[in-house]
Amino acid sequence: MKNLPFFCTMENWQTEESVDSLGVQLQNKRSTLLIVACILTWVGCIFQLVYLGMSFFVSAVAKAFDGTDDQTDLWFLLRWLVPPILCALGAIFMFLLRRWGFWIYCLGEIPPVLYSIYLMIGLTKNPGSGVFFGLLLNVFSIAFVIIYALEMNKLGRKQVSTDF
Repeated sequence: MKNLPFFCTMENWQTEESVDSLGVQLQNKRSTLLIVACILTWVGCIFQLVYLGMSFFVSAVAKAFDGTDDQTDLWFLLRWLVPPILCALGAIFMFLLRRWGFWIYCLGEIPPVLYSIYLMIGLTKNPGSGVFFGLLLNVFSIAFVIIYALEMNKLGRKQVSTDF
């Protein structure tokens, strides 16, 4: 035991010097693309929630001065509050390398994309240009779904037993 180099002792086997001297490359569990996508998702969701809070406050002030009461507040909150929360929650789970975080993210991202395509088709009265403009409005949402889908192989899976 005395003839072994310093990096083979039990106390030092996980230090940077021992890893460098052995020439072993340590890999991160999550890819850089996944980290960047999760951080950008959180920033985008926080921005959406701050914008929601400001617009809800402005709308409440406007209603107070108008003296009207609108019943669309619940729809407004469901349409604008639930998707960013689901997207942020899905990004948290994907950051923790949980595979089902992708599906939570998709629950928050895909319905607003489909709704905006439907809305653009109704506004343009032409399915071709409506789909084009609906997709164009949601290019970042679609890009993030594709990025997360490409990163799915790096997310954890349940181990399958091969013992029969």
